[in-house]
Amino acid sequence: MSTEKQTLRRILDRLFVPLTVGPTLLWIAAIIVYPTAKLLISSFQFRNPVTNEMEFVGLRNFRRLVLAREGGSATFGVFSPEFVAVTKNTVVYVGCSVTISFLLGLGIALLLNKDLKGRGWFRTAVIVPWILPYVMSGLMWRWMFQADFGAINGLLQQLGVISGNVPFLSDGGLAMIALIIADVWVFTPFIIIILLAGLQNVPEQLYDAAEVDGAGRWSRFWNVTYPFLKPSILVALTIRIIFDIRALDLVWVMTGGGPGKATEVWASWLYRTAQVFNSPGPGAALGVVLLAVTFAIVAILYKVFGESPYEA
Repeated sequence: MSTEKQTLRRILDRLFVPLTVGPTLLWIAAIIVYPTAKLLISSFQFRNPVTNEMEFVGLRNFRRLVLAREGGSATFGVFSPEFVAVTKNTVVYVGCSVTISFLLGLGIALLLNKDLKGRGWFRTAVIVPWILPYVMSGLMWRWMFQADFGAINGLLQQLGVISGNVPFLSDGGLAMIALIIADVWVFTPFIIIILLAGLQNVPEQLYDAAEVDGAGRWSRFWNVTYPFLKPSILVALTIRIIFDIRALDLVWVMTGGGPGKATEVWASWLYRTAQVFNSPGPGAALGVVLLAVTFAIVAILYKVFGESPYEA
């Protein structure tokens, strides 16, 4: 081989990684790094309503949103009632929705993993709620929970459960329950898909060996299925929680955070602060808090479900 060809090959070898990995890194920087940096910078700024210019205000945006005010100024160590209420709503919404959808998804995935008649049809049908646009799902459930002509009221009256129309979306507690039901319906198929894929990786020989040893169903699940399912559980719960923490579509379409602030969650509060009230600085500060909480939850999930049997 000539010296020129050898030189060209060495140059191409050196450029292989930058040419293949470089565009990906640039894309990640464009869609993740830059928006995150912009969010952090904006959280320390405030838009002057007169000059429309951004002014550096330090931690004032965080104090304004998170801490209570006494005499017109925030006091460290005392959280604002609005922040506490929205945080409580978010915990209830995310906690109940994720728990219910995970348990339902796990049960249905275990069922669909068996050799049942019509299993292929059920696997296809169960994904329908997931592929529908979230706004469409929110509108559908809003109409179903409508007080005067909603299908839920009609069904409950026919079954004799209620005697009159129930204003589901006008009552704070019922509105939260309605949101959780809609969220579970939308996202349970995602859990099913992820867990069902994980169940396909469990070796059948282990089940046979456990059955020969006299292990019961619960013992087989805990000692055989669960260790191999942990990576899938990690993926499912991580994505599921992230989706719910930033949930805006269903909440905004179904209740708008109401009645009052009974269903206001972090995502809808952020949108209302930044867009409706035109306060990008405080909105960005809330976004930073949301980002930090999300990272903390993901870190806990990786600590609990991060170990895989494939690493042994």
